[in-house]
Amino acid sequence: MQLKGKAAIISAILLLSIAVGIFFFRDEVVSLINKKTNSEGSLSMIEKLTPEIEELSKQIRLDPNNAQLIFNRADQYFVNNNLKYALLDYKKAYHIDSTNQTFVIGLADCYFEVNYPDSSILVLETFLKHDPNNIDVLMDAAIDYFLLPSPKHTIALDKLNSILKIDIQNSEAYFYRGLILKETGDTLAAIRSFQTAVETNPDYYDAYMQLGLLYADRKDPVAVKYFENAIALNDTSNEAAYAKAKFMQDHGNLGDAIEYYKNIITRNPQDADALYNLATIYYGIDSIEKAYRMFDLAIKQDPAKPEAYFGKGLCAEELNKPDEAISFYKQALNLNPNYTDAEEQLNKLKQEQQ
Repeated sequence: MQLKGKAAIISAILLLSIAVGIFFFRDEVVSLINKKTNSEGSLSMIEKLTPEIEELSKQIRLDPNNAQLIFNRADQYFVNNNLKYALLDYKKAYHIDSTNQTFVIGLADCYFEVNYPDSSILVLETFLKHDPNNIDVLMDAAIDYFLLPSPKHTIALDKLNSILKIDIQNSEAYFYRGLILKETGDTLAAIRSFQTAVETNPDYYDAYMQLGLLYADRKDPVAVKYFENAIALNDTSNEAAYAKAKFMQDHGNLGDAIEYYKNIITRNPQDADALYNLATIYYGIDSIEKAYRMFDLAIKQDPAKPEAYFGKGLCAEELNKPDEAISFYKQALNLNPNYTDAEEQLNKLKQEQQ
């Protein structure tokens, strides 16, 4: 073996040792926290409230080294938002069998969820040293790097490109590649990635939504086609219907926009955004009483929406109700003290009343 090769291996071992040291140090910290806060009583209560966990605990007591049972209980803790106990079980399963990709991803995802992203990435990278072509773990690592508080876009893209070298038809890799490119400002490349995602998977709802939003930002009517594709895949999605209606509204197709918003409100009468946008359209076309009612409904669904109070104030002015308008403007300012438009309208009305 050449000296250069030895040096590289020694360097890699040192780096891995440092990383593993960090990993187990953090494990010790988490363990200390758990020891301080855990109690048999709380575990017993959780089991009583969750029959699935109680049954798994019985099985684990009979077979305490069964990693699959421990992992299954970790999943139950996780879905019930008991992340402290989930992490303990994910770690147990992982330490019994660190070669199981499901255990690796479970532990990594839980670490990420409890705000230990570097430990999450370390678990994944340690696995990838032995199985560098594992698509599921590569994907999880790519997403982690992308979701870091300070995202590592280049590394995330490298992981996704590694996936595409193995599986050129992997629609999820194209989708996340598109998200990263969108975030870094390369919208044309992002569009190409999302388009490839829907070509490889015609049922990819989220990719259609991203394409619709990107084309809407470019004021391109093709956005409507992508929103309609998303609606066709999930006709109960208010998100896609709302985006389509908003595009119509922003581009002057008010009749269509009104119908789309009405359909959304029929399906979901609590949709404050749809109510508010419908109100603004009515106000813009001088249907003041309709606008007033819609702003009022929007406020009832979202009492903390200052724009709806401002809109209702404008309507009150048009309906010759200045005192009422003043109260609405004041409410808008109470919710948002920096609401300049509301402040200007309020001052104007007060001056008129003097």
